[in-house]
Amino acid sequence: MIKFTRVALLLICLGVFIMIMNEVQRGMALSFDDNISKIFIGVENTYWLPFFKTFTYLGSSIFIGCGSLVLVLYLWFRKKDYLAVAVVSIGVAGGDLLKRALKNFIHRNRPEYSLVEAPGFSFPSGHSMVGMIFFCMVAYFTIKGLKSRSLKWAVGSGFIFLVLLIGVSRIVLRVHFPSDVLAGFALGLAYGICCLSVYQWLKRKEGGENASP
Repeated sequence: MIKFTRVALLLICLGVFIMIMNEVQRGMALSFDDNISKIFIGVENTYWLPFFKTFTYLGSSIFIGCGSLVLVLYLWFRKKDYLAVAVVSIGVAGGDLLKRALKNFIHRNRPEYSLVEAPGFSFPSGHSMVGMIFFCMVAYFTIKGLKSRSLKWAVGSGFIFLVLLIGVSRIVLRVHFPSDVLAGFALGLAYGICCLSVYQWLKRKEGGENASP
């Protein structure tokens, strides 16, 4: 049942990403972008702006790079899980490279009148995509070490809320269209599922080999 749910979620995420990418490549004006953007009109003139600037930093390359290093060191020296070290290192770095390649392939310009400087192209949102990959891995390895089911749900929900705020911050700061963020979430989640599925498969294989005479 868990495998079926994982595969279904993976396919849904890929389908959402491909659908949005096709619309963006056709140069279509997405009503989704207009409707969602209207919700956040005027936020820049309130005390919420510093709040969202803080959360957008949590999805930046600097924060995720440093956070990945901390996670790798923790898994290496504390957990002695060298397979996890490889999966996190390759997963986050590979996700960043994929994001860059897609941006240069799609060539979607960013929204006008952004509130912070953001170089490069717009689609997909790197903060949303790589942030999703990184925090999925942090959540997974954090939850993996917990025994309480309720605590696992609380930690998982906290990380979901954090990633959502990072994506919303990119819309509020006008550096991404909502469709960039949604596509970033979808592809990031699909990519994270693949990375962690590979990790679990290799762990089972490793355990089987160690158990064999």
